[in-house]
Amino acid sequence: VAGGEDCLWYVDKNGSWHPGFDCEFLTFCCGTCHQRYCCRDPLRLLTERQQRHCLAFSPKTIAGIASAVVLFIAIVTTIVCCFMCSCCYLYQRRQHSRTPLQGSEIPLSSYPPAAPPAPFPMDPKAGPMPPQPGFTPMAMYPPPGPAAQYPMYPSGPPVYNPTAPPPYVPAQPSYPGA
Repeated sequence: VAGGEDCLWYVDKNGSWHPGFDCEFLTFCCGTCHQRYCCRDPLRLLTERQQRHCLAFSPKTIAGIASAVVLFIAIVTTIVCCFMCSCCYLYQRRQHSRTPLQGSEIPLSSYPPAAPPAPFPMDPKAGPMPPQPGFTPMAMYPPPGPAAQYPMYPSGPPVYNPTAPPPYVPAQPSYPGA
């Protein structure tokens, strides 16, 4: 039996805090988690390990840890939901900050397929390569000729015509007897 065992601080059943204290020579800490005193009876001995266990698993400690975990989960859930809900500020800001290149991709299935690459490198001195079967060569430049005609629009602001009527003539009020 160890003599001179110290009683650590504790909280009683009413929630009052009690500071730790030292026991005299050949006495040790006795009691429960909520009431401690010095005694000589080894059957009532409360070791420092048992005292720490009382502190670690007190109802207030468990309630504090549980509330911290619930608060953390609530904050994370709120942030995740806010990034996914269209009525939330963070969602709208994220959607607004996207560039056009980050949008949806346009399928290129309506375009003609690209020419297959040459099976081996060509020697520039050998001349042009004959067309491969199934491949129709296309002109590199537009054919010479008249350019496409676009309708003519007047350049500059409209010309002022003093004899033309105004575009809108407000109706004149007609008064009886006027």
